[in-house]
Amino acid sequence: MKPLHFAPLQGYTDDVYRRLHHRLVGGIAAYYTPFVRWEHGGVRSKDLRDIAPEHNEGVPLVPQVIAADADELARLVDVIAPLGYRRIDLNMGCPFPLQARHGRGSGLLPLPERAADLFERMRTYPELAFSVKLRLGWDDTAQLDRLAPLVAAAPLVSVTLHPRLGVVGYKGTADRAAFARFAAVCPHPLLYNGDLLTPSDVEAFVAAQPTVAGVMIGRGLLARPSL
Repeated sequence: MKPLHFAPLQGYTDDVYRRLHHRLVGGIAAYYTPFVRWEHGGVRSKDLRDIAPEHNEGVPLVPQVIAADADELARLVDVIAPLGYRRIDLNMGCPFPLQARHGRGSGLLPLPERAADLFERMRTYPELAFSVKLRLGWDDTAQLDRLAPLVAAAPLVSVTLHPRLGVVGYKGTADRAAFARFAAVCPHPLLYNGDLLTPSDVEAFVAAQPTVAGVMIGRGLLARPSL
């Protein structure tokens, strides 16, 4: 079985849920927090509570952030790193228009210059490990094609791809052929996310994509915590 990562779900997978799942079910390589964002001059108090180390003891936790530019990323990192975390995940896949229209989440995918600046800023934190979550683009798969060389050159320990466009949200079917094409040009350990709802779904996907580094599941684990 490939490593199983628990995708964040806003309003559901908070620190209480994660602690209980880890204690009662387990089997998760990493839990990702709902994205931490900079708002009105600081990090929201609810986000700080959620990532507080004392609320996540023993849980293999990766704080996830969402940022519109390199300076915003740096402000978030400068809050999170002093808490003791050495791994941070950048959300470049969130499909929600409220974030995307401000160039965050999948709204970053059509902006390769800004993405390049974000990746370069990561290099100024050599003590930290960064990962990124992507989609195929905001409204055009060519956006990920243009971004792929930048992702390949970025200082990342892993990449997660949800193979849908941001504009479609969770409608339709995840494009596994597009995932396979991206896998062919991505040198980083690559995780798959999207439409894995049962153990047989996971087994079938891994059989079809044996080089995948792991799978990230959100809705499927929420519906079936023992998945």
